[in-house]
Parts: sequence; structure tokens; C-alpha cells
Amino acid sequence: MRHEPPTLADLKKTPPARCPLCKQPNYHPTDHHLVPRSRGGEETETLCRDCHKAIHATFSNKELEKDYHTVEALMAHDGFAAQVRFISKQDGRVNIKLARNQRRRGRNG
Repeated sequence: MRHEPPTLADLKKTPPARCPLCKQPNYHPTDHHLVPRSRGGEETETLCRDCHKAIHATFSNKELEKDYHTVEALMAHDGFAAQVRFISKQDGRVNIKLARNQRRRGRNG
């Protein structure tokens, strides 16, 4: 499900919610399925676009289903937590790229 970015009028009315991972204002909200839909997941968490992309660049769907299906579990992963710390210090969109091995095997792992 795709969210439309908030308009200037919307932002003047209420500030955007904060991303639960990087704690930055969530100007581009996306719904992340904590357990991937392809593996039967239904529960979602609203994250910023950069953190959402970082999750899928770091973990396979199998890893998300088995070990990283909560915000706390995601943040317990040292490599991912470092990415979130980097994202939280940026002023604008971050370009997250898939690791080479992730591109080869696909995201489903």
C-alpha cells in the first residue's frame, strides 16, 4: 500500500509522526510487514522510507520471519543498528543499496 506524501497544508496542521527506528520525522511513511506477506505476515509497522529500505537491504524474508519480526529484534542486530544511526543523522533521503549477495539470491533468501 502506497502512501501519498503529506502536503504543505498537512504539515502545517500536524507534524508528522516519528519513525520508530531512526526517530526522525516520518515525511514518507511506508508500511513494513514485520513478518513478510509472502510468509503469512499481516501485522505492519509504519516506518520511514529509508529505514524500510535498509531493512530489506540487510535481511532476507526468511531472516525477517524467523529472527527479526519486531522493532526490538531489528535494533538488536549490530549492523542494522549502525545503519539506523547513520540514517538518523542525515538531513534528507539516504540512498540504500542492496548488498551484492542480496542481489544475486533475491530478497527471499
